[in-house]
Amino acid sequence: MWTVLLAIPLVGFELLSFTLTKLRPDRFDRREAFLSRLRPEDFERFKQQAASDTLGWDNLAGQTRRQPNCMGVEITYTYDQDRLRVHGAAPARDAVVLVAGDSYTHGDEVADSENFPASLEHILHVPVANFGVGGYGPEQALLKLEGLIDRFPRARVVVLAIMYDDVRRMVNAYRPVLYGETGITFGLKPYVLDGEFHGLIGDDPFHDFPSMLAAANAGFDTDFWRRARARFPYSAAVVEALLLPSFYLPVLDHFGRRLIGRPDYEAIYRLPSVRGSLRAVYDRFARMAQSRNLHAVIAFIPADGRDQTSGLVAIAAATELERAHVTFTNVGRDFEWSQFLRGRGCHPSPGGYRMIAADVARAVAPLLTATAERP
Repeated sequence: MWTVLLAIPLVGFELLSFTLTKLRPDRFDRREAFLSRLRPEDFERFKQQAASDTLGWDNLAGQTRRQPNCMGVEITYTYDQDRLRVHGAAPARDAVVLVAGDSYTHGDEVADSENFPASLEHILHVPVANFGVGGYGPEQALLKLEGLIDRFPRARVVVLAIMYDDVRRMVNAYRPVLYGETGITFGLKPYVLDGEFHGLIGDDPFHDFPSMLAAANAGFDTDFWRRARARFPYSAAVVEALLLPSFYLPVLDHFGRRLIGRPDYEAIYRLPSVRGSLRAVYDRFARMAQSRNLHAVIAFIPADGRDQTSGLVAIAAATELERAHVTFTNVGRDFEWSQFLRGRGCHPSPGGYRMIAADVARAVAPLLTATAERP
């Protein structure tokens, strides 16, 4: 009798959990549907053109590509042999200011001369190199800087540009786990977890297609943003899902925004483990700059006008020592947000990139003066 009474709620919860996995499959692991779309020939193309055992992926080397932006206008992207986007006649290696970051640095959807490092060069009147790569997290941007910085003997200031969403990428080891719809389908990447830097998961994951698939599966199993697999017992899958960041952080964001007007990214920026990982990035960046007698700037960039303050929360995670060696800035205070993006789902407009450059210039210009005055 007692067994039957105990079994009724358990069976009910199991049925309810099964129903939930069917009604909201987006809340659960989606690897089968995603990995089934990957093709060996696409992998070989990625491996030849963009794959990096250190960075995960990079720009093309010494090539030009053309792609329409969100408004249907064809944009030309030009890269040198160091896989940097170029915007002028002078060699990038003559740069005095080096800027690393994601697509907001790279200048997605605008011409070579309209991205924010190009605008920064125009404002500061010194050569600026664009290290930006679409889809990068701050750890990838930093690692790219580390790998190339000694090729820039004239460099005096290094800038790490962190768009607000990049902190979510920082803890992510395989991009499709975080972004179900992504063009970087083979996006294995380094990551920072609990204050420690980690390389690409898997044993030589770009060696061949089976190695890539094995690493991708490991990513779906272990990533910070992993989701529970919808399988029997479904009640256990639902409980697991509730305890994972991929579930509770979006919930905190949603209700925090609706109930108390909390900014979009503040919840993740306040996680102790994420703050520890941010400090690891700050510290490594500061040490890299110090070892080469360079000034270091970290600029947080809002994705759009809805959240303009989470960068301040991220900056507050820095230690006093990090603040002594890095100039931090949260851009966007005076932006004309109605003109910042080309449209919904788009990257910044040329005017939006100029707004970013103007704010970053306020942090960089005094440092250039300081280096010019050194004996």
